[in-house]
Amino acid sequence: MVDGPPTQAGLGGFDPVGEIRLLIRQGDAPESRTLTKSIDDFICWGTCPDLRPGENYLYFLDGTLLSGNWQGWENGLLRWRHARIGDLQVPTEQLAGLVVAAPSSTLARDRLLDRIAAGSSEYDRLILTNGDELRGRVLHGDTSAVRMLSDFGAVDVSTSRVAAVGFRGSGVPPTVAGSVTLGLEDGSRLIVRGPANGRYPLVIELQTGKDSGTSPIHQLRLAERAAEPETWEFSAAVKYLHAFGGRVDYLSDRTPAEYLHVPYLTYAQPLGRDRTPRGAYLRSGGTLYLKGLGTYSACRATYALAKQFQGFCAEVVMDDAARGRGDAACRAVVDGSTVWRTDSLRSAIAPAAVNLDVSNAERLDLIVEFGPRADELDYVDWLNARLIR
Repeated sequence: MVDGPPTQAGLGGFDPVGEIRLLIRQGDAPESRTLTKSIDDFICWGTCPDLRPGENYLYFLDGTLLSGNWQGWENGLLRWRHARIGDLQVPTEQLAGLVVAAPSSTLARDRLLDRIAAGSSEYDRLILTNGDELRGRVLHGDTSAVRMLSDFGAVDVSTSRVAAVGFRGSGVPPTVAGSVTLGLEDGSRLIVRGPANGRYPLVIELQTGKDSGTSPIHQLRLAERAAEPETWEFSAAVKYLHAFGGRVDYLSDRTPAEYLHVPYLTYAQPLGRDRTPRGAYLRSGGTLYLKGLGTYSACRATYALAKQFQGFCAEVVMDDAARGRGDAACRAVVDGSTVWRTDSLRSAIAPAAVNLDVSNAERLDLIVEFGPRADELDYVDWLNARLIR
């Protein structure tokens, strides 16, 4: 929650007025009580499912990832089948791309998504399994081959050689305030405008299109499209929820006033914004996290606060990229004074909670220092690093 410590709770469902029902067990009581909270009270709930290797995913311009099976496309319409939603026809102008087969490596999978999300306003792209890219205009495709008009003329490329298709567009923007990410058990991540009504007819408004993202262009009415709506409890399929907006500002959405990395021997590493410095999503203990800062020893990230915030919170942990070997010292400094520190952050250690009062503060420094093995695999994540207004 935005205020207070983490709480164990089940998801009871959604209300159409922008509230979420939580099931919370108190003490030894045999039954859980229902607590209804506004979406603005949330940071996140649950565990975000990762993409499944080898699966197909439809990548919308708003960042939505929808699992399923593509049936082909032509005349600007892509035919898609989801096990529960049923058959869809989606205009390719609403899509950033199509993941034909998600790689087995998490790093390769994450870099592929970012490659699609980068977009191009000039051409479509076929991203091949060997990493090469063919540019031009996609004419049509099916599960056996994709035809593209390139500088070399019309070419047919076997689907077995295609890792992904990037459609012509301006790229995927950051998630807009007021949106909610719903992570489903099949790896789908739906970007919706406020929580969905948990009763049928269930309408999810995907924030697709090329405008500011404030007006939904594509809607899924699950009651009409679900193959078995009477047996699919949508709330049960939701395994993760992340709210954006309210009183929360994520550091990964802000440009630091200063960032400095001092390598021990090799080269300077960048600050990861919702990524590690290597470009992977943030993961710890096998769990995927969508927001946070990825850092590497030794570094300092400085943020100007201008007395605009009440608190700073994060969960500091060693990323899975450390492969069990990282060991670093971390500090949070407010206006020149160290107010939080841990001298030995290692792999396989639970996240260290940071909860600071920054009212009337001008500056926040997040510092990662060398550990006993210098900078060996010191991939430190500041998960959900956020300022509270």
